[in-house]
Amino acid sequence: MANEMFYIKVETPQNATVYAFTRSVTGILDYAGTASATEYDFSHMQCVDGSAYFTPSWYMYLPKELQATINVYLPNDIKDLDVGQYSFLLHVGALLLAVDERDGLLVAELLRRRAAVFANFLPIVLHLIKPVAAEALFAYVYGGFRGDSDFTQIYKANAPISTGETNVAAILLEAAKETLKPNSEKESPEEMFIRYFREAESFDFTIGLVGATNHPWIAGIEKYESVVKTATAFRFFDDAAVGSKSQEFFESLATKVQAEPYNPHDHNAISVSIDDLVARLKGVTSKSKAGYLRATGAAILRKARPSLFAYGSKLWRLGADPSFFENSIVVRIHT
Repeated sequence: MANEMFYIKVETPQNATVYAFTRSVTGILDYAGTASATEYDFSHMQCVDGSAYFTPSWYMYLPKELQATINVYLPNDIKDLDVGQYSFLLHVGALLLAVDERDGLLVAELLRRRAAVFANFLPIVLHLIKPVAAEALFAYVYGGFRGDSDFTQIYKANAPISTGETNVAAILLEAAKETLKPNSEKESPEEMFIRYFREAESFDFTIGLVGATNHPWIAGIEKYESVVKTATAFRFFDDAAVGSKSQEFFESLATKVQAEPYNPHDHNAISVSIDDLVARLKGVTSKSKAGYLRATGAAILRKARPSLFAYGSKLWRLGADPSFFENSIVVRIHT
């Protein structure tokens, strides 16, 4: 008897990718990579929507690469598909998308939101997230407000993990071991990442900002939203593109991520400035400060590359309420 095939189609405004999973005659689910399934193949299968635990509607701005519609295709004659396998198939599409777009922070966020779903399929999950696990771990532990105390304990314990593990830091560390080469006897977690970023030819990761409510950029959101609501109210029926124009507006904003060795509070500080929204609405361009990288993460980057003062960057995600939600202003940083 042949293995059963399941397909997950992730479609964005730019392209569509199909991923395949198989289930053996003994009921074991496995990942089979990308697939060339056609619409004809899909027409002979059941189609269900992927889980809405990740949806573009949660964001004020999301790049086109992440604006995905996710569909899961199941055999018409499927039998004995247990709840765990079904739930995994409905949730894994967003994880695959995040990995493909190298949004490590989103990978960590998705793992945290549905830890119980992914925990029972840990071998598959470790394989899927491996390409971005190191950057995801860095952003998760040293970005935003999550803190690193739990990770320090996990790192020092150096214990293997098994199916059922739900601690996101432990899962990411396990997936990143080949890349990070941790040595808890000789290095602290910070020293491990300093070595990693120092030796890397280049890096590309997503990370959330801290201190947004203490800086002026976020104040422009309210003014911008007022303008958008007015435009929508007056033009909704004759111009359905107001929403897409808003996305284009945020996509066009320039960012600047740079070191502040002169900062009296933290000589390792790395600040993030973004084109000022009110200024842009007036037709002029100037930046205002949006926040900082968390101090521990900034210190790692500065110690790894002390001669690097300016980092390549772009605004990557903007939550629906940037003044409240953790990691709601997310930038992409690269060299």
